[in-house]
Amino acid sequence: MDGRALLLVAVGGALGAIARYFATTTLPIDSHWSTLVINLTGSLLLGIVAGGLHGTEIISDELLILVGTGILGAFTTMSTFSLDLVRLVDESQWMTAFLYLGSTALIGPILALIGWKCTSMIL
Repeated sequence: MDGRALLLVAVGGALGAIARYFATTTLPIDSHWSTLVINLTGSLLLGIVAGGLHGTEIISDELLILVGTGILGAFTTMSTFSLDLVRLVDESQWMTAFLYLGSTALIGPILALIGWKCTSMIL
């Protein structure tokens, strides 16, 4: 493992987590809508950073690790999901993209519900 990359992810993760907390607590809307705004914003930003700018002189691999994996990874996981889906579509992997989208959209909330209900039964 590259110690420098781990440090970049850690610093970016701390910044992203702070940004997530700040956005969640300051947006004047209910939590699920603020989550939607955060996820959509993160998706756009990761698409810009990893898809549009990576491989150019504008963003280095280290800056991509800091911003993409660290900051946006902690800010939202939706951005990573969106970028993965876009890559599958861009590579014309239609069946995989469909299964990935369906699994994430259906199984994720089902597991969240299971976790929610199990926790509420325990507490």
